[in-house]
Amino acid sequence: MKSFTFTRATDAAAAAKAAGNGHDAKFIAGGTNLLDLMKLQVEAPAALVDINHIGLDRIEPTPAGGLRIGALVRNADLAADARVRTSYPVVSHALLLFL
Repeated sequence: MKSFTFTRATDAAAAAKAAGNGHDAKFIAGGTNLLDLMKLQVEAPAALVDINHIGLDRIEPTPAGGLRIGALVRNADLAADARVRTSYPVVSHALLLFL
């Protein structure tokens, strides 16, 4: 595997800065298989930016009464959320079908 830099971002601005510093950067989070692809030399980024800790794992109410679902929310957590089960039961059920 080719050597690379690793940055653990703490917010979106830090993640963007780490990825935009002139390197061939890739974001890494959750269930990504990027490391497997790097081991097989399919991917060879110069930098990895860990975005697990930038707050994209939340389910939050919106002012209009909906829900904002972060990009890193796990399907099981979304399906189990009481607000999703109550207001969006079809979404909850569909997610459970694929777990």
